[in-house]
Parts: sequence; C-alpha cells; structure tokens
Amino acid sequence: MISHRYAVAKATTMDKLTYHSIALLEWAHGEYCTIVEGAYLNGIGGYKGRSNWYPDKDEPVTGLYKSFPPDLISPWLVMAAEIRCYDVKMKNLDEMKAYIDEYTGPDKRFLDPQYTFSHPTRLTFCSRSHIAQYLINYISRDCSYSKLTRNCQTFAADLCGFLAGKKDVLPYHPLNRIDYQNRTHLFLYDSNMYITKKKANLKGRLAK
Repeated sequence: MISHRYAVAKATTMDKLTYHSIALLEWAHGEYCTIVEGAYLNGIGGYKGRSNWYPDKDEPVTGLYKSFPPDLISPWLVMAAEIRCYDVKMKNLDEMKAYIDEYTGPDKRFLDPQYTFSHPTRLTFCSRSHIAQYLINYISRDCSYSKLTRNCQTFAADLCGFLAGKKDVLPYHPLNRIDYQNRTHLFLYDSNMYITKKKANLKGRLAK
C-alpha cells in the first residue's frame, strides 16, 4: 500500500489532509508491476489520460489517452467509482520508490509518500485473470464513491487485506478509519447473485 498527497501550487487545509492510496502488485515474472487504484468514475478519460504513474503525463496527448476507446472518454462522476489497473515499467517496490522520488516535490506530482503495508499474497488463485475477476466482483457489487467512507484509501485497504489474508489492514489516514468497514468479501462473489441496495446512476447521484 502506497499513499501520498498531491502536489498543488497553494495547498489548502483539505489538500494537506487528503491522501491518495494505491496497491502495487509485484508479479513473479519480474517484468513489470501493476498499480491498482480506486477513484472517480471516468476520471482518467475525462482528464485526457493524464496519470501520475506514467512519465508522459504532461504531454499534449498521452500514450494512455491514445489507447482509450471512445466509450472510456467522458466527464467524471464524483459520486461513482471505478477501479483502474495500470501496468508500469517499474519491476518492484524499490523501482517504484525511485519513480515516486523523482516526481516528489511541491512543483511536481507527489508529496509525503508513505509505504505502510507490504505482504506476500496468500491467495491460492492469484493470476492476472483471477485478480481481474475479483476486482470486477468488487466494483460491480457497489460502485458508489464517498470522500470519507468509500474511496481510494478504503479500497486499497480492502484489496491489500484480501490479497494478504489480513484482517487488520486499515486505510492510511485516521479520518478514513472512523467509519471504515472492511469489505473484502465483495471480491469473492459474483455481483449478479445479489440484490444491490444502492448504486450510482449515470448522473452520479445515489439511487436506493
């Protein structure tokens, strides 16, 4: 689990309290890593494929944006969530730390990076396709987004706890721990077998 603040020109009190968390997956083949993050629905498409996890973020047209089909490009919704998976050239945590260090600073991308949890995956079934299915199960069961109760930090805690088989993995910031409810069970079950109590509609509001 990796957490960081965003570098902004003039940080507000909220900016200083806001951390973004991701899960970094190392693979046995050692050729690359995969970053998994929860965030606003359509956030990357609406932001023209500008991701902090690729060096070309500030180019006029990023490689990520070029790869997007048209249906992934639309305005983001702040009340709905998506899960993003990025394959990155960094092969392990040390290389990931070096990348983050390169872009850390008040006029760059990251501030105060924190590395708070790391553990071998205990799942018997943990191939790329297995993990993809777990993520689909999770987001299909509940695609709502909340700044305090269902966000990038709560998702990262759920995913890290699930993969490692740990019950005591918590969101990074204390504010996000207040109402945190572990939802690792959502990874395991087909969402179509359940009646969803609430889901985000196309306008971003919660429908009950």
